[in-house]
Amino acid sequence: MTHDAGDVHEHDVRIGVSACLLGRNVRMNGGHCRESWLTDVLSEHVDFVPVCPEVEMGLPVPRPTMRLISPDGSEDVDRIRMVVTKTGEDVTDTIDTWSQEKLDELEAADLHGFVLKKSSPSCGVFRVKVYDAGGMPRLGGQGRFAAALTARFPNLPVEEDGRLNDRELRESFLVRVFAYARWKRYLAEDASAKGLIDFHAVHKYALLAADPAQFKQLGRLVARAGVEDLAEVQAQYETGFMAALTEKPTRGRHVNVLQHLLGFVREELTGDDKRELERMLELYRSGNVPRAAPLALVRHLLRSHAAPTWALDQIYLRPYAQRLHRNEAV
Repeated sequence: MTHDAGDVHEHDVRIGVSACLLGRNVRMNGGHCRESWLTDVLSEHVDFVPVCPEVEMGLPVPRPTMRLISPDGSEDVDRIRMVVTKTGEDVTDTIDTWSQEKLDELEAADLHGFVLKKSSPSCGVFRVKVYDAGGMPRLGGQGRFAAALTARFPNLPVEEDGRLNDRELRESFLVRVFAYARWKRYLAEDASAKGLIDFHAVHKYALLAADPAQFKQLGRLVARAGVEDLAEVQAQYETGFMAALTEKPTRGRHVNVLQHLLGFVREELTGDDKRELERMLELYRSGNVPRAAPLALVRHLLRSHAAPTWALDQIYLRPYAQRLHRNEAV
């Protein structure tokens, strides 16, 4: 197996997205909040599935503002209501019913990630305002649709538009999206114990960078694939695998992984190779270049000096679409 043969291809990846982020005029004020990285960069590499909960559940454009309210101050999502701000009309049951029907549809679409509009009472994922009976807000709620989405698909990579302006959070999201797409491809095309062993092997360094302890646990789980019920092992592996990739690796851990990979060809490196490598790693350590820059150099050195095939196959070296790597490197 070569890396390119085992990887997912562009537009085999499907990401749900709040429709307003794609420039559709579905906001309460009749406008949009187009996110240029989604429309100008990511759109070239994935297929989007646009969703607007409030419009699709039957509300007009424009429409009155809405908010989340917890009359008794409870943080229990089942006790939080979504209401029209001025009139107090409760639309919770409407959006909840619509959400479950929509999630059935999205399950059939086999999504690999979702980008939602921050702060929205329907779509916000993190720190959405929830008001008490006296009108005082607290941060920490989730939009009604976002809560239903994350409950139904707990392993699905989900992010908000605002957080994608942070390069490291954006990279983490991309890594998880393409990893989830590869996992789904494994389940659809192979789903054997040997396939699981191979899947784990090519993700070794990606997991070591993200969560070394979880990598070991997953390895022990994979070792049981030929003995225990495979479907149960796969379910446990998926949860642990996606949880591990959610962890945010330090730059130091990334440098260690890159140096470990280069250990396979270190004796063949020239003096110029070593000096350029050290310069690039220092630039990355100090935050002056994205990880895509040292990754490109390490890939080049491994190929140039005939590294073992299994090392070249590591997903860590190219965790998402090749052209997207070039875009992220600038």
